[in-house]
Amino acid sequence: MKISPLKAGLCGVMIALSAGVVTISVAQQTHPSQADALADGPRVPGPYGPLSASDANRDGQVTLAEMENFVAMGPERQVGMVAYFDQYDTDADGALTANELAVVDPPYAFDGSDLDADGVVMREEVEAYVSERLYRQMSLLDFFELVDTDDSGIVTESEMTAAQNEGLLPVEDI
Repeated sequence: MKISPLKAGLCGVMIALSAGVVTISVAQQTHPSQADALADGPRVPGPYGPLSASDANRDGQVTLAEMENFVAMGPERQVGMVAYFDQYDTDADGALTANELAVVDPPYAFDGSDLDADGVVMREEVEAYVSERLYRQMSLLDFFELVDTDDSGIVTESEMTAAQNEGLLPVEDI
């Protein structure tokens, strides 16, 4: 199989980038697959978003313990997305560029927030993105408390449905 010089050159550049030999300019975009994820959004975990994802035993309800365990698995779940953005915007310019995105933990924390799909996540984009999802505006523990309307420490499916009906939790397309 013969590889064109262009493909060979691109492969060489990709190998050098992944090995850290070539530095990326702050003005450059992220890797295309990361840029796609930043624009396309996160995987939908179920019909109730993070509540579905935190239902560890898949019984259709979420206990406070399940939510606490879920939140402990990711620092991005402990604060709202805009506050998380601010933690990684090290130069405070209102943009997460390739260098800043490279250190975001977890790397998918801002998936779906690059609204113009340019590989750079702007603070304004994150603000617009979270405006559609209340649970992305606050910690998931605070969101749990909001949805647990009877303060039982368990969010039932009827409470999740009520949250959707009240616009607190969107109807997810899965």
